Amino acid sequence: MKEIKLSQPIMAHGNELHVLELNEPTVKDIKKLGFPFDSNMIGDPKKIAEYIVTLGNVTPSSVEQLTPYDFLMITGEIMMFLGPKAKEVTTVEGEVTPE
Repeated sequence: MKEIKLSQPIMAHGNELHVLELNEPTVKDIKKLGFPFDSNMIGDPKKIAEYIVTLGNVTPSSVEQLTPYDFLMITGEIMMFLGPKAKEVTTVEGEVTPE
């Protein structure tokens, strides 16, 4: 799960949200919604909005209240969920660092 601080609050389920909690997608979500990005990593705004509804547990009307900035920030987080993860390297001293 990733918490995203919104630049402007939105209303969701009768509550004012200042932070959107976005769950990591599962294969079930991807099968249901399809990939939100094409092979060039260009996003489809309609699919991204569907992902926000599903992963953020909010309504479509809540998503429509997002500022363009917040929508793009959330899009980036969804992209990070679906992209390759950074590899970790353990040093001789036992420290774990990203590769």
